[in-house]
Amino acid sequence: MPSPFTSEQLASLSLQIDQQLAELRDASADAKYKGDEPGKQDIPERLPAQWQVIASVTKEEPRSFWLRFKQAARRDLCEEGGVLYAQWQRYRDLSSKSVLESFGAILVAMGYSGNALQVLGVALVVIVLHLNCTVICEED
Repeated sequence: MPSPFTSEQLASLSLQIDQQLAELRDASADAKYKGDEPGKQDIPERLPAQWQVIASVTKEEPRSFWLRFKQAARRDLCEEGGVLYAQWQRYRDLSSKSVLESFGAILVAMGYSGNALQVLGVALVVIVLHLNCTVICEED
């Protein structure tokens, strides 16, 4: 399936993802220094800005959207033969561009397009790359 993003959009959106991930890493380092345990928190508490984007763009309760998206993304990431499965299994690392392309296709299939697709794609990639891909693969 062709990417829902142009190469220029991919570059720009990947830069946004990398910036948000860097900010989250810095915040996590500060939290650990202060003795907080961010691993004990749920997605909304750990990533409130991204969670708010989901609420704003989808106009639905974020947890409900997250569960629908997670179910759709699980095939690409967690099942043998999935678009991102081999890369994740081999390297335990994914590029923001490859995840963005895969998630973009999923979001298009869910009915999102234009700016909503871009903003939502960035938020979801940040969540998954920051929390680790197991956030998609683990059962609820």
